[in-house]
Amino acid sequence: MNSSDRIAVQRYAAAYNALSATNEEAAQRAKSLQVAAEALAGVQTYMSSPRISTDAKKQTVKEALKALPEAASFVEVLLDAKRYALLDAVVRRVGELLDERLGILRAEVISARALSEAQQRQTEEALSARYGGEVKAIFKTNPALLGGLQIWCRGELIDGSLQGRLAKLQAELAQ
Repeated sequence: MNSSDRIAVQRYAAAYNALSATNEEAAQRAKSLQVAAEALAGVQTYMSSPRISTDAKKQTVKEALKALPEAASFVEVLLDAKRYALLDAVVRRVGELLDERLGILRAEVISARALSEAQQRQTEEALSARYGGEVKAIFKTNPALLGGLQIWCRGELIDGSLQGRLAKLQAELAQ
């Protein structure tokens, strides 16, 4: 994605987010847009084709998103601006803006093996204390880590993995 597209994603997401006066309304709108994007995922090739007219694409959107008129209108705006390809990125950014409104931070926690629910809860609590806000984490596994955790939050990597420690030791010994 080029810088022009990134700026467009920011602006479209901010405009969509600004339609909501309350956090509850923002959450509902964000969910509606996500559902709309998922519903349209099956017609991605059709929607991206330059051979199909914008009017035909709009008709497809109206039919597919009858139950989500606000999301359909927003997708039509993207179609008119020839920015439909940005829909998934806009959905992600709208979710990030919702998290900001709600004071929620997102983290990605990678471990060598699956963490128990208690370990997941402890990890989220420790991250919440560190960053001073509610942290919701996505937990993934990577057996190559051997042990420990790698945590990404707010663009920061906290590498407490055995693999990371070994790499650091190797770099120190090489000096």
